Amino acid sequence: MGEKLAYKIATFFSAIALILLITNIVLALGNRSLQAEVSARQATLNSGQGYSQLNQSLVQALAEASVKSGDSQIRGLLASQGITVKVNAPDAATDKPQEKK
Repeated sequence: MGEKLAYKIATFFSAIALILLITNIVLALGNRSLQAEVSARQATLNSGQGYSQLNQSLVQALAEASVKSGDSQIRGLLASQGITVKVNAPDAATDKPQEKK
């Protein structure tokens, strides 16, 4: 009777080990697909940072061009995108002609 009990216990633990192995494989495959998705999202975010810098430079160049040329159409375009262009008044100290001594 002791051998039958030992056989049943060994069979039970073997079945548990097999179930845990299958569960581990399924979870590992699921993690791989999630890691691939996260990597793709991270690549999108990284490329977006470069576009953000490019967009900022483009907006700055458009704003400077609108101020220099007084172009209201460029200001209107920027305003339609929620960007306000403020013209700084020139400093009074730099506008004064220098006196010769």
